[in-house]
Amino acid sequence: MNLKKFKKLKSSKKSQTEIIGLALVVILLIIGMTFVIRFILAKEPVDYKKQFTQAEIASNMLNTFLKLTSRDCNGLTMTELLQDCSQSKSISCQNDQLSCDYAQEAAKEIFNATLDSWNQDYEFKAFQKEESPIFTLGQPCPASKKSKTFPIPTISGALFIKLDVCG
Repeated sequence: MNLKKFKKLKSSKKSQTEIIGLALVVILLIIGMTFVIRFILAKEPVDYKKQFTQAEIASNMLNTFLKLTSRDCNGLTMTELLQDCSQSKSISCQNDQLSCDYAQEAAKEIFNATLDSWNQDYEFKAFQKEESPIFTLGQPCPASKKSKTFPIPTISGALFIKLDVCG
């Protein structure tokens, strides 16, 4: 009888050891899953809407600016004034400004009323060679940016109008 009790006791201890081992495995799995869930939730989502909005702002602002008709310069569009600015500089507006000066002032006025009032950093350039722009407004973006460049054909080569919207 003693042998039966011993075997029963030994079997009971073996069962307890297996249960403890199983409990440890379950606890380790719970801890592991907690860390995985924590890192997944802590990861910041990519803001696609902001990136898309910046790209659309850049494109729409340039498109609108280039189609804008001047008030004091014979009803010419900004595109026509910029073409003259990069070629002959022969257009003189009613307020005795040349085409370059008029286009720059108009751009400054528009961007002050929009991007500046929205506290949106930007850099606006008109250039044939990027290293020597005809004029620049705003500041270069220190980090990420969304850009849009429109080419304008001229006799002396393409004139590029570029707007960087800072992110």
